[in-house]
Amino acid sequence: MSSADLRVPKISELVAGHIRSRIVRGELQPDQALPPESTLMQDFNVSRPTLREAFRILESEGLITVRRGARGGARVQAPEANVAARYAGLVLQNRRVTVSDVQSARVIIASPAAGIVARRRDHGACGDRLHAWLDETASDFDARRFVEIFNEFNRILIAMTANETLILITTMLEYIGDAATTNSARVSPKRDERLDRQAVRARALLADLIHDGDDEAAERLWRTYLDDWLAIGGADKAGIVDLLT
Repeated sequence: MSSADLRVPKISELVAGHIRSRIVRGELQPDQALPPESTLMQDFNVSRPTLREAFRILESEGLITVRRGARGGARVQAPEANVAARYAGLVLQNRRVTVSDVQSARVIIASPAAGIVARRRDHGACGDRLHAWLDETASDFDARRFVEIFNEFNRILIAMTANETLILITTMLEYIGDAATTNSARVSPKRDERLDRQAVRARALLADLIHDGDDEAAERLWRTYLDDWLAIGGADKAGIVDLLT
């Protein structure tokens, strides 16, 4: 690599990088106020425009919020999966990736979660919790809330794996997939109640298998159900991922 290929970071990027590191390492806590601009300008030996450019970088990353005015200032935000998902979604859109591609990845990644939860020492309690959730919420077949309701079940299942990487990747794919199919859902809000009931039965059976600790059957059932869901989904799966509409 020649010296011409090297890019010297801007001062604002270096300032943003320092603050970013402190946030990610937990040295700065969510909702904690950053020092006043005058203090930060002195600490970093930078001008106000340079500091505010650093703030804009961190705001775009969802790491701080900035309120203007006499009582304003910057406050720390915890990193969120949706921020990473938006960037990843734009990359996929630029690469002309289809909705089907994203949904298939969700199935591949989410299917093993059922087996992982069924192998937990407290698999019985996990199964009971899933049943309790179904008893409380899954009787609502309002077409406008159907996807929201069963996405919540999926999130609970994934969370039970206690695998933070799996949780993050699944959250990102869910965000991208749901955002990409929103317009299709608006156009066709009607649902087949038979499929809704089938979805409830599949989840109830999955909860039974997890309760019994049958990891192989749980993973097999969940993969089959998600594959079927992907095959009959109403969205335009051949369409390109679009997060800008």
